[in-house]
Amino acid sequence: MMSETKNGVSWLHRFGSLVAVMTFLLYMTGVLASSRGSGVFMPHGGSNVHSSAASPDKYARAFVILAVTVSTLTVIFVWWLWKSKSRRSLKNLGIITLSVLLAMALVALSPARNLFPAAASVGYIFGIQIFFCLTVCLALFTRTDWRWDGPKAPDLASPSMRQVLIFTTVAVFVEPFLGMGFREKVVGIAPHLVLGIAVVVCSLWVLEMALTKFAHLRAFKISAVFLAEVVGLQLFFGIISYSMNLNARALSGPQPGLAVMNVTHAAVGVLVLATSLFVTCQGLKYFAPAETGESSAMVSK
Repeated sequence: MMSETKNGVSWLHRFGSLVAVMTFLLYMTGVLASSRGSGVFMPHGGSNVHSSAASPDKYARAFVILAVTVSTLTVIFVWWLWKSKSRRSLKNLGIITLSVLLAMALVALSPARNLFPAAASVGYIFGIQIFFCLTVCLALFTRTDWRWDGPKAPDLASPSMRQVLIFTTVAVFVEPFLGMGFREKVVGIAPHLVLGIAVVVCSLWVLEMALTKFAHLRAFKISAVFLAEVVGLQLFFGIISYSMNLNARALSGPQPGLAVMNVTHAAVGVLVLATSLFVTCQGLKYFAPAETGESSAMVSK
């Protein structure tokens, strides 16, 4: 039986958190490998190649090592999850996570990816983000104090807090596809920019609701503040990255620091995705549709 602590943290939760962190590092190592032109099967295709970077193969090797590490840790974690006394639904979520990992491995090793590089890049982004979201959910849900059936506050906000949070997470999930389309000159910057502004507006609206109507929910309020902060940081890096990309196109040559900025922008984007997903799960945990008439008595956390 796994040991537990008073704050709801178990060793299974710690291990799940490690898998999520390693997945984040895997994603970012892949972005680095791609931006340095190492040819690794990663999102940015190779449109941001900078030959001045030293030894691009080292990023490819790091990517392979991390991929093997994450795969091994995920298998161990899912096995541990099934051996534990966790809920059946949580065990099924672990199997889904392992299935997504297997699908990504099959696609990455398939010769067809060389014939359809654009489709392979889109598929990778979709797969790694789904896998990352699942690892974040597993790390969160394996807390021993996480319960879906606790008292909920009626969602009196208009529009619904739950709907806004779900929209925000979906929008953040879609953003990298639009960013890749812009870098590959498939679409303009407008779709990426408009959706980014929508995410900023939604995060500020959630923050305002958390500080006013739901100020008694301390845990949710702290998460809403952090979400607004990382979204603002992502917007800042996005503006800089866009300016540097425009300069690179105008000068038709490599720009010092462009790869670093693109990687930083991607890293903060993944952090925004994890934060938005976390806040959305909190919203579904703490709030109920107003018409259900559930008790609004909530314990401050």
